[in-house]
Amino acid sequence: MIRTALVGFGLAGEHLHAPYITAPDYQLVAVQSSRPEAVAGSYPDVPVYSSLEQLLASETIDLVVIATPNAEHYPLAHTALLAGCHVLVEKPFTVTLAEAEQLTDLAKKQQRVLTVYHNRRYTKDFRTLLQLLEDGELGRVQTLEAHYDRYRPTVRARWREQDVPGAGLLYDLGSHLIDQALMLFGEQPDRVFCDQTIQRPDGPVEDYTHLILTFGTRRAILHIGSLVPAPGPSLAVHGTKASYFVDHVDTKQETYTWGRPEQPLEARPFLESGFQNYYLDLAAALRNEAPLAVTTEQALLVMKIIDCAQKSVKEGKWIEVE
Repeated sequence: MIRTALVGFGLAGEHLHAPYITAPDYQLVAVQSSRPEAVAGSYPDVPVYSSLEQLLASETIDLVVIATPNAEHYPLAHTALLAGCHVLVEKPFTVTLAEAEQLTDLAKKQQRVLTVYHNRRYTKDFRTLLQLLEDGELGRVQTLEAHYDRYRPTVRARWREQDVPGAGLLYDLGSHLIDQALMLFGEQPDRVFCDQTIQRPDGPVEDYTHLILTFGTRRAILHIGSLVPAPGPSLAVHGTKASYFVDHVDTKQETYTWGRPEQPLEARPFLESGFQNYYLDLAAALRNEAPLAVTTEQALLVMKIIDCAQKSVKEGKWIEVE
């Protein structure tokens, strides 16, 4: 069993990680959090520490899961790797590309697994899309249009929507869409262009992001908005053989729409998938039974694209991906 420590018990830690750190693969040994009462409410037998250093000095840990505000990812992952632990970091990997590169080098030096929680590879709509691509039904992807839109006209009092390092839509939801685009096209893009602005009155950080990645003549168009009262399709993927449409992020529908040249549109069932499969795949990798699903190199490329997007916004032009 993989002895696991969870660092952070906010929204991500409590709901996107803790439920999957369970037997037979994992044992939740300890939590580091500033909310001990919240941890005790769900895991009364699990000790809570005020710092990662204190936790690591008191417990024997195989895997450290970091689910904290983004600016804390680098120092916490650095500490865990130096302590000889494997590390899973909530997305985004880090705040800067340089931090991600340093952690990648340290993980290699320590011979430890370092991975990032790009869990939206495991949604039923995206797993279905990857299967269609693998089976050859879609053909070669030409255009991806992905939306992750919300209607949140009021700025919330949480760090993700404040003017702090690592906040904003590019880090929060953009990292999901970028990772999916890289998985779908299977290569590094040539160029990146990004347009961002603040649309909500008195918003402290960007709440509109439009990102374009080029792969030769092929395109990934990634869009995120916070003032979208009625979101449209979340996915429109056009290949050389067919097109694939999904109605909404985290769709409640059981089917997607499939279109082929000169054929009527079809409703086809999604494959079953869920975030728990990320943790199942990670356990297999830690036992050396399967390759790591989200490699450090893949996570590093996401950070490179984020870095290019930030330069594009600042300079107002296309940025070459080196």
